[in-house]
Amino acid sequence: MTLAGLGTAAGASTTQAGPAHAPAPTAQKGGAGSGGNLNFGLEAETDNYCLTSAQLAISGIQVVAAVYDTLTVPNSKGVAVPYLAKSVTPNAANTLWTITLRPGIKFQDGETLDANAVKLNLDTYRAAPGGVSADFGSLFPIYLKFISNVTVVDPMTLQVQLSTAVPDFPDYLYSTGRMGIMAPAQLNAPGQGCETDMIGTGPFKLQSYQQNQKTVVVRNPNYWQAGFPKAASITFVPVPDESARTNQLEGGQLDLLHTSSAQQLSALKSQSNLKLLLQQPGYREIHYYYLRANKAPFNSLAARQAFADAVDRNSLNLIQNKGLFQVANSIMDKSSPGYLANAGYPSYNLKKAIALVNQVKAQNGGQFNITLGTTTDPEASAEAQLVKEQVGKAGINVTIAQFDQATLINKALQGDIDVLVWRNLHGEYSGDADQSTYVWFAEGYPTNFGAFSDPTVQSLLDQGRAASSPAQINSIYQQFNRAMAKGAYILPDWYVNWTIGYQPSVHLTFPPLPNGEGTPAFVYGRIPVLGLSKS
Repeated sequence: MTLAGLGTAAGASTTQAGPAHAPAPTAQKGGAGSGGNLNFGLEAETDNYCLTSAQLAISGIQVVAAVYDTLTVPNSKGVAVPYLAKSVTPNAANTLWTITLRPGIKFQDGETLDANAVKLNLDTYRAAPGGVSADFGSLFPIYLKFISNVTVVDPMTLQVQLSTAVPDFPDYLYSTGRMGIMAPAQLNAPGQGCETDMIGTGPFKLQSYQQNQKTVVVRNPNYWQAGFPKAASITFVPVPDESARTNQLEGGQLDLLHTSSAQQLSALKSQSNLKLLLQQPGYREIHYYYLRANKAPFNSLAARQAFADAVDRNSLNLIQNKGLFQVANSIMDKSSPGYLANAGYPSYNLKKAIALVNQVKAQNGGQFNITLGTTTDPEASAEAQLVKEQVGKAGINVTIAQFDQATLINKALQGDIDVLVWRNLHGEYSGDADQSTYVWFAEGYPTNFGAFSDPTVQSLLDQGRAASSPAQINSIYQQFNRAMAKGAYILPDWYVNWTIGYQPSVHLTFPPLPNGEGTPAFVYGRIPVLGLSKS
């Protein structure tokens, strides 16, 4: 689960290897809308599609990919390239960005996509004057606070003034698919209308939304990319239980699904009649434990180190993931700037953990009590119990607190959780890590769930934001990686390999991008749906 932040070339193409892999995505013949009706199994429901205020995890992002387009998208080389935008161009200082829109694009209600509509979106995302105040969220204004002004130059051009140099700005315009451009009619919908009255420029338009049951989208006949979408409709079905979702795919009730569960990956591999698209090493998310460092007991470095020493990550990975996932010792994956094979995170050492726990207890009246927060998913429950048992052997007393995903996020923001079981992509899919790193670890950001303040970490984040040389960026984030390990603010567990499982009748394609700049990346479990079809 994540809010923002988050693959690429490695996940964008696959090779045939029995049931475990699908053929590399290719272009499909046939006209738009000729590709049948598909049922897509999601890991969770989303209750708010007003994108400026929504807290979207992957399930919501996947639905957004059908209804909305973003100004930029990452291609299979990990570069954020123009999409709804025809071009996104900086000045020499990377502080003024000119966005030129493609002509002739309309929202699904017939309104023209123009600079005024995009300005309305950007101003609402950043909660600025000129935006729709009823749709302001709490996270995007923080995430985008370096935007100081958005100006319409002409009907198809706008300029975005930044308060600081952000060479990574095109990645922010994608934000792992969360920054879809909404029609003004949706943003201005009365009451709670913006949350459910989805209107974008995407390949599909909303037909019906029945919360916790299904979301049905049908082909947009006026879509701006000729020949797409291929499918006539997609029905998104939330099936939170991983086993139930897999069983429905095997039984034919679903045409495709997404999963980040290694146990379900193992189950899918056993079915020779199914195809799988696997995210490969390179830009994978990391599953980790985020420690609340601004209050006892984890305001003590010794306490954070004790927890890290007490967790046997190899054992956890074998039990939880059947060894199919790779244990992580870095905050980013191997293709991201700043990657280190081992940034300095400790190996399991129960003897050392016990000594540190005793030291912490001596300073806290004999107590070392923590709350571990996670979701209600059965696999999450099992993991939490394993962690409780492991750290309990060192003398740490754990209370497990389980919530639905939205509540868990709010609990973390409020500081009610000492150890947050979290999953995020840091390092991103591009040559810069700013967009997927800064807001999660910088001082004063609520999304710094550890609420820690470390001058070295902050200095490196600021340097990374301003840097533009690949060698300089890599060096800065390697230092950042080591500083995070030294402070023991998080404990990485393993890299997450997203999987798309689908029926043999489904054609999963990654269409060429409009500027001839490659194909979309397989990012964070999200696939482009405009090329989906079923024979």
